[in-house]
Amino acid sequence: MNNESKLGLFVTLGIIAIAVSIMLLGNFDFKSKYIVNAYFDNASGLPKKAKVKIAGVDVGHINNIILENEKAKIILNISSGVKLYSDASATIVATGIIGTKYIEIIPGTSTNRMLKDGDTINTVGARSVEDMIANVVDQVSKVLGNVSSGINEEFFKNLSDTVKNLKKVSQTIADKEKEIAQVITNFNKFSGDLAEITSKNKEDIRNIVLEIKKVSLQLDEFMTKINKGKGTIGTLVNDEEMATELKQTISSIKTTVDELKTTFGKASHLEIDWEYMYRYDTRAEKSYNDFGIRFRPNPNKFYYLGISNIANSKDVLPEDRDNINKLDALIGFRSKYLEVYGGAIRSTGGLGAGYSPYNPIADKHRKLYFNVEIFDTNSQTTDKKPNITAGARLGVFHWLYAGVQAEHITSNTSWMPYIKVKITDQDISSLFGVAAIAATSSSTK
Repeated sequence: MNNESKLGLFVTLGIIAIAVSIMLLGNFDFKSKYIVNAYFDNASGLPKKAKVKIAGVDVGHINNIILENEKAKIILNISSGVKLYSDASATIVATGIIGTKYIEIIPGTSTNRMLKDGDTINTVGARSVEDMIANVVDQVSKVLGNVSSGINEEFFKNLSDTVKNLKKVSQTIADKEKEIAQVITNFNKFSGDLAEITSKNKEDIRNIVLEIKKVSLQLDEFMTKINKGKGTIGTLVNDEEMATELKQTISSIKTTVDELKTTFGKASHLEIDWEYMYRYDTRAEKSYNDFGIRFRPNPNKFYYLGISNIANSKDVLPEDRDNINKLDALIGFRSKYLEVYGGAIRSTGGLGAGYSPYNPIADKHRKLYFNVEIFDTNSQTTDKKPNITAGARLGVFHWLYAGVQAEHITSNTSWMPYIKVKITDQDISSLFGVAAIAATSSSTK
């Protein structure tokens, strides 16, 4: 082969390689296809050459995106072997919060008419990330608004005032720390001096005791005269008008004491539980951490604020980032053995119930406990079912529980064994009571 032939062969192979590269990079496909049109109100972030998938499998791609009648018209190239029916639907989805967007199609029912080239497919509107975040914030705001204004506004106001007063008391103690230390030093010095005086002056002390005895006898005679109405003091004591005024004064003091007792009682009933749960998903082989605080103003009611699936977004895969750091904000009501609650469960609206067959539901330690929850009911796609969770746990100690729960019962059940640690902070309740007494006392001056 001469040089001219070699050069011609090299150029031919280069042209073929360039053509193959262009077809691969340019998404060229020689398979037979047909066109289906889809109309969306918002197609922001959707690439013009994005994939079209069914059940996660590529079945085509986007040919073009144009504006038609103030809507985004998306022209879809669908492989000829893929059958779509008149009740089929298309939606814009993403692999995660910051993932690439594509078109997901539900092909429809085979008993209906098949779509032909140029037909229009039904669409399900896609929600932007900003809309989803705004929806979650709105739900949380509604729950917290109902808790603070519609159900127990006075409780949270008193709680806020109590914390402020407690802060003032703590600051006052800190400011008087040096003076308190000086008083203790003086008292220790006085005790030493007193011991020295008593050891050296025993006889003098005996004489002082005798004098005190004489004074006591004279005081007894004085009180006898008062009881008989003799003297100025006796007249005042035995006067009916004076007695009435004294009675009114004592009644006012009793009312003040009763108010203090009521305030102290309300504060002392407040109990706070610090709760931590470690869960392990045996199907996905992943672990989750939950943490929350439960406020119990009385045995028949509780409030719960917490975070589920705690994780650093940098440490998880992009497709799992929308399932971490979910907010729980609940209010619950209890009977003897049953409790029901509702609010935000993992940043979605939900309800739950619990049952304790052997111990009252309000006890600090429950031997056996069953619960069921339903949440994530506001799904935007018709094929997604709500998350139903059910489980049971045993009380190992008053602060440690072990159990198992099933999640996603209606779709793809995941079994999760877990351990739960619950610490009751009784000291906080006592501090709230002391601060409330200080606030009540200052308001009566």
